[in-house]
Amino acid sequence: MKVECENCSKSFELPDDRLPAGKKISFPCPACKSKITLDLRVQSEPVQEQKPEEPTPVAAPPPADKGEKVVFTPIAEKDSGELDGADLKRKILNSVKDLPPMPKIILKAREIMANPKSGFKEIAEVIETDQAIAAKVLQVANSAYYGLSGMVSSIHQATVVLGHKTLEQLIAMVSATSLLGSHLKGYRMGSGDLWQHSLAVALCSRLIAKDRAPAMENDAFSVGLIHDAGKLALDKYLLERKDQVDQALKAGTTFLEVERQVLGFDHTELASDLCTKWKLPENHVSAMLYHHEPGESNRNQLAYIVHTANHVALQCDIGSNTDASLYELAPDALDFLALDEEDLAKYKEATIEAVGQITQSMA
Repeated sequence: MKVECENCSKSFELPDDRLPAGKKISFPCPACKSKITLDLRVQSEPVQEQKPEEPTPVAAPPPADKGEKVVFTPIAEKDSGELDGADLKRKILNSVKDLPPMPKIILKAREIMANPKSGFKEIAEVIETDQAIAAKVLQVANSAYYGLSGMVSSIHQATVVLGHKTLEQLIAMVSATSLLGSHLKGYRMGSGDLWQHSLAVALCSRLIAKDRAPAMENDAFSVGLIHDAGKLALDKYLLERKDQVDQALKAGTTFLEVERQVLGFDHTELASDLCTKWKLPENHVSAMLYHHEPGESNRNQLAYIVHTANHVALQCDIGSNTDASLYELAPDALDFLALDEEDLAKYKEATIEAVGQITQSMA
């Protein structure tokens, strides 16, 4: 089969016996390395030369067999509506360059806090290089949630009073505020809805971890805070397919299933791929992927913690989740974490109070 690259116009031959008939494949152009898609599900008619005019009744020789010519378009140049699930996800992953909820100042602060030789002064100096983050850290540190109302007047004092673990959670929370506060039209979520829900899941995850896996407290908070970050990247693609989304939702389908039906994958898959790309711990990647279905996680405790916290947050009615009632707690979640309904009621009450105190301090 003769193939011509639309990007560089180079032509080359592909052996017919190596092409998977009836399938859609992608591969790099041998000349320019641009990624291309070859659709073999619909075959075009071979291109033939027209016969020249015949001055005599003698038949002209048959035209040379040019073979079948296929022109392909690089994935990056295709409209998202033309892409199937695998190609669409690849396009999104290639377009996201950095970890949204973690500005470089936060990563630097974490790096310093991870060094046992570092002191409070070094951490404070890093945070103070970004005045917007520093101001919000002071706001939240003085909230009723931390019990320090009006007592913290400097970042250095906050680092001393709160300690490394709490400070790391606090700056992660503050840094995620602007991004998670977006208006997600594709998901029917108003400005701040995703932020409030994510904050509730993070705080509840920390409560559960504190009771059942203290060493995992910071991990639980971090994953809880960004567990739905995949929705930020998928929102515009759902909005582009609004009619399909509306039809699926009318049938009583959860947004998780809507994503799978309309896009070919869901926000958990995208988020876990992004976490892998950003080299986050494997434990975090698995928890992100299975936070709706922890039973598939090979007994990942962090996945069960975030799943249970997500269930509690949905029951709290914090943030606008139109399909909250459709999500159920995994049958083995309570047994796995050694919890009962009374524990869930306790976490629900504590989460509502904590979210209220923190959001009030940041208003």
